[in-house]
Amino acid sequence: MKRGLHASYLYAAALLVAPRLLRAEPTPQIVRVYVAGSPEAVTGSRDAVQELCARSNVAVIVHDAAGADEALLATSSARSLAEAYVDLRPGMPTRVVVVDGESHRDLERRTLPDKASLEMSIETVAHVLCAAVESSLAARATEPPRPRESARPVTASAEVGASRSLWEPRVTVFAATENFGAGFRGGVGGSLALSTGRGRVRPGAILSLSGFPAMEVEAAGGLASLGTLSLRLLPALEWHATSGVIAFVAAGGGIDRFVFDAESAPAGTLAQAPGATLDGIASGMIGLRFQFGRGVGALFACDADVDLLRHVYVIETSQGRPSFFEPARLRPVALAGLSISLEALSEPGSATHAEARR
Repeated sequence: MKRGLHASYLYAAALLVAPRLLRAEPTPQIVRVYVAGSPEAVTGSRDAVQELCARSNVAVIVHDAAGADEALLATSSARSLAEAYVDLRPGMPTRVVVVDGESHRDLERRTLPDKASLEMSIETVAHVLCAAVESSLAARATEPPRPRESARPVTASAEVGASRSLWEPRVTVFAATENFGAGFRGGVGGSLALSTGRGRVRPGAILSLSGFPAMEVEAAGGLASLGTLSLRLLPALEWHATSGVIAFVAAGGGIDRFVFDAESAPAGTLAQAPGATLDGIASGMIGLRFQFGRGVGALFACDADVDLLRHVYVIETSQGRPSFFEPARLRPVALAGLSISLEALSEPGSATHAEARR
């Protein structure tokens, strides 16, 4: 009698537990999110993403990226459905990058408007990220199962993205004015600049070449012309005050090539061209760069050149050698130009692919 009663209890328990086992949901897949920004940005992103992605039955793990850039997505080894990098650092363009957890292929890549508030940016990032996760889940549901690989390959696109995030080359064309000792005169030039890092303060360097057409120098009844070519290499330091305003300082050196031609000599003397000379120059620069978008910006700077050599152009007379012209040792410079980021020129292609996927 007791044995039959026990069997009845077991049967009833099986009837109660079996439907629950059949209805049990599968283990949620993991989505890892790396947020670079203030503690408020990390906490707000965690709340928004976990709440919005809850409908997809995924486990969202939010990490504080501590100022790192998206290159960390290529170095992560933890298995997950998807991984995302969110840049909410002050003064930086708000960006969200979502990649597949196995192949590291881009699922979404978007840059948000600069004028959005932190709360609006967090909300938009959460919608973009969770939409990419839902699309990934839908795509996996229609794909045949694939064997797991022991290691996830790092694609070339991830390596290129990491390289672009660390280095920013720029070319600049500019107009300049400089006083060589006979008044300011205009010239033109170009420069190649390189900066590294994604923080507010970034080291770099500037290589520039500028030319000033021949100017007339008149003294003691004589006439001559002076032409100059300047080459500079300046280690630099940038401060990104905002995403659109960058201040920089630079100091270094270079050479100036002077070409002095005697056109007419004073009475009783003979005109003779002294030829070209090379002077060593110490140089310091301070300036501002204003970004307009898509890597194009305006540059304004002031420079001070110091000639390390002293030479004087003289007149040969029977009474001696009076000075005809002496180039200034300290030469103020002002310049303005158009700056183009080579890194930004390579981004529209990837942005176009992202738009096509959306």
